[in-house]
Amino acid sequence: MSRGGSDKGAGGRRAPSDPLFPRPSVLPIHELGEGRLEPGIPNGRPQKVLRLDVTSAPPNLLGRLLVGSYITGQDQVFVTARNGLSAAQRREIHRVVDRILGMTVVGDSPDGVEVLNFIDPGKYELPRMLHRVVQMLRAELEVCHTAFLEKEVPQLEVIEEIEEEIDRFYLLMVRQLLLSSESPRIARDIDVESHHYQIGDRLVAKALEVTGDLIHGIGTELQKNLAGLRRMPRSLRGELGARIARLERLLTRSMNAFGHLSMVEANAALNDIGEVLPEAARLSQVIALHVPDRKVAVAAQRVACSLEMAFEMLIIINEVTINRCVEPETELHPRNLFPVRGRGTTSASKATQTSIAILAATPTPAVGSET
Repeated sequence: MSRGGSDKGAGGRRAPSDPLFPRPSVLPIHELGEGRLEPGIPNGRPQKVLRLDVTSAPPNLLGRLLVGSYITGQDQVFVTARNGLSAAQRREIHRVVDRILGMTVVGDSPDGVEVLNFIDPGKYELPRMLHRVVQMLRAELEVCHTAFLEKEVPQLEVIEEIEEEIDRFYLLMVRQLLLSSESPRIARDIDVESHHYQIGDRLVAKALEVTGDLIHGIGTELQKNLAGLRRMPRSLRGELGARIARLERLLTRSMNAFGHLSMVEANAALNDIGEVLPEAARLSQVIALHVPDRKVAVAAQRVACSLEMAFEMLIIINEVTINRCVEPETELHPRNLFPVRGRGTTSASKATQTSIAILAATPTPAVGSET
């Protein structure tokens, strides 16, 4: 008889399953020692356990190792030290756990701390998560735009909250992508089945996360120097506000091209960015000449520099899109591209042939907009 009772009827045949009371999934059991048992992971992959001895760990390394354990798919982390963890180390563990989705402290004793990552790596589709991150970035940019051009007091503290959420999404996306490279099931669940796509998606996720950091930096400058920045000449405020609005439009256009695999849209976005970037050096010089308050001038130049770097992040996204369009395994949608695909063979080896005809570009719905 199996544990929990037999699942066979009186005639020795397997009884039909009850849709209201299904049989629980059988999980592998791992011995942890001292009579402790731990259930395995129910998605077919072995449980990953990491043991960290942080006796001589330098400052901040413990927190970074915990983040790394989450990204690399560790399910269980034991943190110990020879003479016990210090109060500062315990605080560092809890600080990291509090800002990561699905990471939880399940044991905190004099011997050490036990951390579990409960989140299902295949629960969230990557395109939906990217869509949400774009929405949050646009919300941050709208707050910054209002701060420069409107008289009302903007809710700049919202940027801090949004940025923390973007960081959580980024770590979860990277964790899912890495685990999807090991598990075809996870790859299907998150809608990223090509290992080539997994590499590009991780690069795009990082570009969006860095963009969020840069916008957060703009928000910090606005919080510290809002009154002074609003006293700048109207033309300078207008130019910085216009560049913020342009960044929002190009962010939407770039992710729209990425989501629809449109190399025409990506190319157009790159052309626009190519027009914006040369103006950055001139803008910094104009700020230095026309803003007498040095503190305000430095804050404005930092805003301009952050915007320039954010535009450069969009270059990465659009280059990934164009590169993906010429991947042999990519099936392009005939929106503004028409793929002609064929496989030919030679006597020596097999060759994959891909031809792409560029048609007239047609507008596509914005990824960052509500539908």
